Amino acid sequence: MYLSIQGVLQFQIYQIPMVGADTCGFNGNADEELCNRWMQLSAFLPFFRNHNTYDALPQEPYRWDSVANASRVAIGARYSLLPYWYTLFANASGLGLPPVRALFYEFPEEPELFSVDKQWLVGKDILVTPVLVPGVTTVDGIFPGRGNVIWRDWWTHAVVPLTDGSSTITLPTPIGHINVHIRGGSVLLLHGKPGYTIYETMTGPYELLVSFDGEGRAYGDAFVDAGDGAFAFDCGASDGSNVGSLARKLAFTAGGGQLNIASQWGEYEIERLLERIIVLGVGTCPTTVVLQGTEVSGWKYDETIGELDIGGVAVNLNEDIVLVWM
Repeated sequence: MYLSIQGVLQFQIYQIPMVGADTCGFNGNADEELCNRWMQLSAFLPFFRNHNTYDALPQEPYRWDSVANASRVAIGARYSLLPYWYTLFANASGLGLPPVRALFYEFPEEPELFSVDKQWLVGKDILVTPVLVPGVTTVDGIFPGRGNVIWRDWWTHAVVPLTDGSSTITLPTPIGHINVHIRGGSVLLLHGKPGYTIYETMTGPYELLVSFDGEGRAYGDAFVDAGDGAFAFDCGASDGSNVGSLARKLAFTAGGGQLNIASQWGEYEIERLLERIIVLGVGTCPTTVVLQGTEVSGWKYDETIGELDIGGVAVNLNEDIVLVWM
């Protein structure tokens, strides 16, 4: 399991990004704890399958209740992140950027990250810290940025409490839990209702997750097409010069109490609506939230984590959008 992380990171450099291990191991017999941890780990890698040799004991997730439950949670997150993964692979195809990255790739000025091979980044914005040894309920994680980058828990949205410039912290990791964190300064387009299959998931609404950095700013983008293979990056197409109606590139920028959504290029008609927007790092409770010039009533604010949660909206992502809170 540990060595598979190194393999995935190496193949990103080889420009073969769609890789992953035989989850729970191919040879030998997996036990419940190993398969529990491994199913959650693999959910945050590009290629994900549970597979082993005929000579080994069966290891399907449903063999153990705890593994089945842990798998459902991790796969739910994986399906939520599919628009983000899809954008990463579009960038891999058109620009040669690796979807999975060693920590030093995004933080090359921090030599203490050069030897880190027990964690990885999905794109630039998702940090994964798995458990790789048996019988433990905590894991030590290093958070790039030397205390100057905000990291938030994917599951709770709480800020990681880094102090005194420290970048390492011991994280609670009970069985069935994997630590995943969101980088401050990011905007992620997500599937709002993960389903039983990818197709079912894709027919549901979108969500947008905004995670402010220390200066109260965030940005991101998303590549969207029909997912049927009709679009391909030809010479020059990565800048949108010849994509027509086959794809659309969205840009998200946030700061100063405002979120902007705009199309960078392409005319692909996005059918699914954006129905929820979550903004993390809002310092004070707003009095008013306005979307496209109309006041929104379906929002709530959690002061303990600075979360503004705007639900019940129906945003057409083919249009330029302005959201303001004050």
